[in-house]
Amino acid sequence: MKYEEASWYSDRLHREMRVKIYGHYGMPILAFPCLNQQSDDFYNNGMIDTLAPLLDEGKIKLFCVDANDDQTVSSPSWDKAKAGRNLEMYHQYIIKEVLPFIYSKQGGPCEPLLVGMSMGGTHASNNFFRRPELFAGFISLSGQYNIGEYFSGYVNEDIYNNSPVTYLRNMPSDHPYIGIYNQKKMISVVGRGAFEYLVLESNYALKTIAEAKGINIDFHFWDENSTHDWPSWRYQLPYFLNKIL
Repeated sequence: MKYEEASWYSDRLHREMRVKIYGHYGMPILAFPCLNQQSDDFYNNGMIDTLAPLLDEGKIKLFCVDANDDQTVSSPSWDKAKAGRNLEMYHQYIIKEVLPFIYSKQGGPCEPLLVGMSMGGTHASNNFFRRPELFAGFISLSGQYNIGEYFSGYVNEDIYNNSPVTYLRNMPSDHPYIGIYNQKKMISVVGRGAFEYLVLESNYALKTIAEAKGINIDFHFWDENSTHDWPSWRYQLPYFLNKIL
């Protein structure tokens, strides 16, 4: 399997950020790590091995990025406004730094599919909902769609703009983004097993909002055998990728 690694200093995030690339050809996939993890998260938890058939056959090419959760939702600082600003800067980093990097590796503009589990699912869905014209869609496994859960009720513009259930609830039903959403692939999966209760409420909230706005997200609510952990995600991600491919 072809493997590359790149890194650069992000002036937006004020830190060195890495991207790990797996595969030689295929649908570009931008993959986000779980909470407080980094670009080696997929590798460390067996997801690269799980996706190896798709990678080796040239069906997908995976771009695994670092996160900055330690400066946002897991920040030890009591400065929630600064943490919110860092959250917005992470979105800007994805759009203005990572996407051009992917274009350079793919030979020109393309629309990556966004994927992630847990907090990675939050980032995947949020970046899609914010800029749907730039992406092919998203697969979010066990995602938290209410970012306010991490800020103890504190809300400012940056936190609002990165909390899908918040801004989608207030989106006009005739907003042009809704038509763009519905041209793309949107898959949201959550189970009822161990620790899925942490995100289940926000999944139901997003479903209610999507139905009211006419946003055609493909929701899947699995049973108690589906947990908030890698054994479930290693089954789910290739299952839904194969449906898209």
